[in-house]
Amino acid sequence: MQQFLDKKQLIRRRKLIRKGIIFSCIFILASLGIFSYGAQFLNYIGMPIWKSKVAVVDSVGSLGYVARTKSSVFRENENLMKENNDLRNRMIDYSILQDENEKLKNLLDRISEKANFTLSSILTKPNNSPYDTIIIDMGSSKGLKSGDVVYADEKIPVGVVTDVYTNTSLVSLYSSPGTTTKAFMDGSNTSVDLVGRGGGNFEMIIPNDLVSVVGGTIVLPGMESAVVAIIDGVISSATDSNKKVILHSPVNIQSLKWVLIKK
Repeated sequence: MQQFLDKKQLIRRRKLIRKGIIFSCIFILASLGIFSYGAQFLNYIGMPIWKSKVAVVDSVGSLGYVARTKSSVFRENENLMKENNDLRNRMIDYSILQDENEKLKNLLDRISEKANFTLSSILTKPNNSPYDTIIIDMGSSKGLKSGDVVYADEKIPVGVVTDVYTNTSLVSLYSSPGTTTKAFMDGSNTSVDLVGRGGGNFEMIIPNDLVSVVGGTIVLPGMESAVVAIIDGVISSATDSNKKVILHSPVNIQSLKWVLIKK
């Protein structure tokens, strides 16, 4: 028992001696300023790490800024493109209106003061209505009636009002397939039957010995210089007593926006 106690005391004494030595070493190192050198050493070792960390953070922040900047520039570019398109569309609309205004002025300037014409706008054209017909924006409320002649301008008749409604009217063109129009060959008193073939085209059958030249005109009876068709060509044979003449309308109805109605 005594031996066991002596052993414990020996161990305790050794621990006290070890702690005393450690404390003495720390005290001596502190007195010599070794810890300040250690702090400098740690600072020296840590500086590159800290700088790298700061650089990484700055880089990530910069990338975020660049991303935001690119997004902002893209949005601004989109807005500028939209504004540019809006301006372009306005210029197109302006050009269209200016062109239409010029055409309308030219049309009205060609009409004599004595002529009894009413101006009407075309709502639908033959490509959207059957059998070479058009619909105009005037009807019985404006005094239109069936049989009124419709003109492309004062000298070129194109059809006749056939159906009249309150605010619109249906116009059958002379070139409507199968439509026969009584007319005269300009420069002679020869009466002809002008038959519509559709699409602004006509044909007529006349005696083989009757002179017909390409470019010759066909006019409506009783209407001086009211050209309804122009000769394109002639199909004939020496053995036939008659020949077929192919003609076309002086105007392309698809290009018209307005027509004149003579009551």
